[in-house]
Amino acid sequence: MTDRPESRLSGKELFKSATKKVKMGKKLERVMKGDRSATSATSHDTSDVDGNKSPEPYSCTGDFEADYTELCNRAGLMEIPKVVPRPHRPGPPPPPDPKEKVEEPTSPVPSEQEEPPPTTYTTSDKFDYFKPKVQVELEKPEDKKSMTEVYIRGWKVDQKYIDIFKQCFPAADKLHTIDFWNVGLTDNTLAQFAAVASQCLNLRTVKLDGNPVPGEGFHQLIGEDSMIVSMSLRSCKITDKGAELIGKALSTAKTRNQSLCALNLNSNMITDAGACYIANGLRMNRTLLVLSIANNAIGDEAAKKFGEVLSRFALTHEEVVERRKVLSEKGAPDVRRSPISRRAESRDRPGSQSSRSQLDKSMAKSGRASSKAKKDKKEDDKKGKGKDDKWKKEPQRGASKETLGKASKGKGRQSGGKKGQGAGSITEAETPDILEIINPLLEEAERVDGELLIPGNRALINLNISRNRIGEAGLKSLLKGIQYQITLTTLGSRSGGTGLMRLSVQKNSFLPNHESYLKMQELMMTRDPLYKPPSKTPDEESTSQATGS
Repeated sequence: MTDRPESRLSGKELFKSATKKVKMGKKLERVMKGDRSATSATSHDTSDVDGNKSPEPYSCTGDFEADYTELCNRAGLMEIPKVVPRPHRPGPPPPPDPKEKVEEPTSPVPSEQEEPPPTTYTTSDKFDYFKPKVQVELEKPEDKKSMTEVYIRGWKVDQKYIDIFKQCFPAADKLHTIDFWNVGLTDNTLAQFAAVASQCLNLRTVKLDGNPVPGEGFHQLIGEDSMIVSMSLRSCKITDKGAELIGKALSTAKTRNQSLCALNLNSNMITDAGACYIANGLRMNRTLLVLSIANNAIGDEAAKKFGEVLSRFALTHEEVVERRKVLSEKGAPDVRRSPISRRAESRDRPGSQSSRSQLDKSMAKSGRASSKAKKDKKEDDKKGKGKDDKWKKEPQRGASKETLGKASKGKGRQSGGKKGQGAGSITEAETPDILEIINPLLEEAERVDGELLIPGNRALINLNISRNRIGEAGLKSLLKGIQYQITLTTLGSRSGGTGLMRLSVQKNSFLPNHESYLKMQELMMTRDPLYKPPSKTPDEESTSQATGS
């Protein structure tokens, strides 16, 4: 064995080296402890700062894809559904140019090159079609801020996505359509979606097909202040409970929706009771144009209610009270008339004739006043008053817009001299006719057997109640309502609308060759706006010409 180097050193040198090693170890240990404490203190301070500091709120820019992606990342979502353009079916090929020379077909020459794939479709990866996506429609493909429509199909939109859409949708200024099909809405998310829809200023179309909600709170989307024009709720398992809420949202004696024009309730669970609530919603609503409640469980009772609403109906006590209130606010002359004293004579004639007589009297008074004003004007002209003074006169306070418009047109003709020149032509172009929706309670009423009857709903032009359980009794009531509307139209009464133009009642509980059904089809055929009369044969044309000559 070889001696180690330490054995050759003296005892004094061994003691010094051992002492030095101990001192170096303690010094190194102190340095290590100091570094650890400093590092821990630094990390402690940093964690305190990060924990107390809240992230800055994100303000949406209107670019839906960028805003949606950023908000999903901030929410900590692991898998974010992509934003993709909505696919469209390719259009038809353009017609051939007649100027181009058509080459004669020749015999095919075999070639080794493969034919290029067709361009009428696109391929994607495996299972890519089934991945969740957010499909969007852009008004201009190059402008990311021009999103107009959003489509989501078949994946659950839970609370996290609703919180994200709360910020994204209102920032999209041009968004007008939201289509959520089978996205698993709940009562809470539906209520929040309705709140988001009210914040989108240009939103007009909402489709929530295939979303059964336990509370059936779809009426929140069509409140009195709603701006939604078209709403589709197909296959949402809506029962009479939801139909009652929707009917009350359409109209009551005091409130009514003034924006919804089309409502689709196909393939739900609505029975006679629920359909009667919807029919009651049409009593005071003059905005809804298209109503579809096909493939439900509607029977004769609801069909009779629809026939009554389409023809004429008696006002309830609440509606009579509201009618008197509205008339008093309008200052109508027939409010002062006592209904009890006129009850006997109003059974045979409309109760508004007395108001017409008073209106005729007021017109006669105004005619006398105008003739008197003309005489005074002639006397002033004879006395030598200046003609320019009449232009300095201010219009009367009670003058209507129509009167002022006519006056301005007359001035334009006098100053311009020629047609199409002067202020008259400008006034004619800038004063279009504006149609005002009349409150149904202000329509002419008739008292019969102690009840006050008013004309029914003639604003609805398309009603679809096919594939239900309507029998002969309900069919006759609908036919009676159509005949009443046609009678009013032939008499020239178009103040309340044109009436039904399309009525779909096929596939119900009556035979296709039923007399009332055939008569209804005959009446509605000519009322269809797309109806084209059959072309006449040469013999019929010659006969008609001979008769006309």
